[in-house]
Amino acid sequence: MPGCTIPAAWCEVHHVIPWHRGGKTTIDNGVLLCWYHHHTIDTSGWQIRMVRGKPEVRAPYCYDPTRTRRPGGGNRVRARQAQPTSA
Repeated sequence: MPGCTIPAAWCEVHHVIPWHRGGKTTIDNGVLLCWYHHHTIDTSGWQIRMVRGKPEVRAPYCYDPTRTRRPGGGNRVRARQAQPTSA
């Protein structure tokens, strides 16, 4: 989440599409959220969606009246896999 400073190692995996609605437990459907954001995502007004394997975040109206979707942190595993290896 924008402005959250909790290290990734302390975070929990959040299913962007919940598993009970058919969301798969895969890297492409998961984002890391701190405990607070993970447990308040459904009631806080923040929204997350995945677009081609990358998260987009939309803030509640009180933070962003335009409700503009912004890129999230990205997928470091996929980015690492896409990098060419040096021989």
